[in-house]
Amino acid sequence: MKKLTFIYSFVLTFFLLSCNRTTTGEPSNETTVRVLTTNPWKVDKITDLNGNVINTAALPEQSKALFGINIQFSDDKTVRAIDPVARTVINGGTWNFLDNEKILDIDIKDLKGQFPINKLERSRMVLLNNIVYNGLTFQVYLELVPAL
Repeated sequence: MKKLTFIYSFVLTFFLLSCNRTTTGEPSNETTVRVLTTNPWKVDKITDLNGNVINTAALPEQSKALFGINIQFSDDKTVRAIDPVARTVINGGTWNFLDNEKILDIDIKDLKGQFPINKLERSRMVLLNNIVYNGLTFQVYLELVPAL
């Protein structure tokens, strides 16, 4: 009898653990917006598509300027570029998600365009960007981290 009870318990445990969970793992709109708007972001590095860090000295001036600002996204779809030292707003604009939250549309002076989202987590955001340097266009990743 003890063996039969053990076998039934084992089978029931196995069945419960193997059940398909209904969560998809993809964040909902509310979660995605919350991740984006919780804290300001700063550009940590710019990499090529293989993940190799591009030397800041080799970047065009417009891309170098991104390292000197914090970017604050707000729930009301506004975005501000903030001087991290003086804590003043340099300029502002708007943001929005496009293509089912796969593209981040940003409209501010220093960072304007539609950026495909490679990764958006609380600790890191990676956006695909086109950089023009000496007349040539290169695709790079902007890797942003929370500016705490």
